[in-house]
Amino acid sequence: MTETAASEAGAGHRVPHPRLRVRQASVLDAPEIAVAISELLVELSGAGPPAAELVGATRELARDRGAGALLVAEAGGEDGIVGVLAASWQHAIHVPWRYGTIQDLWVHPNWRSRAVGRELLAAFFELAREEGAKRVEVGLPRESFENLGATEAFYLGNGFAPLGPRMRRKL
Repeated sequence: MTETAASEAGAGHRVPHPRLRVRQASVLDAPEIAVAISELLVELSGAGPPAAELVGATRELARDRGAGALLVAEAGGEDGIVGVLAASWQHAIHVPWRYGTIQDLWVHPNWRSRAVGRELLAAFFELAREEGAKRVEVGLPRESFENLGATEAFYLGNGFAPLGPRMRRKL
């Protein structure tokens, strides 16, 4: 849904860190990804689901590549995973082809402004094309989010265009 590497907004021309590697996540990455997504949710709204639920959802997405994509950016050494992108594949009558929706995009605060978010997006765009997707969508955080402007600038700088607000209802 969001990208908290807001300080990467102007990083479109930055060269990725030489140790950075983006890859598809595995179920073994689930605990570390769950911690990252928990940090994202705290940053966005102050809370999220229990850790066990995040680990379970991460494992499910890592296993079912037909449901979506789960990518991680690794820095090597002791830094481990420094970025996560989770997306789902969508079908809609008004979009006559498959498309991707980015659900979560997180970059570790120490790795922001190092092109991690941009590299995760580039890897996802490539994967989406391979999967036959013709477009990618992302929802922005709430207007009250402190870094909304920078987050929006990041996506605009990476080729996204405004689409309009989204709403939700919990069941």
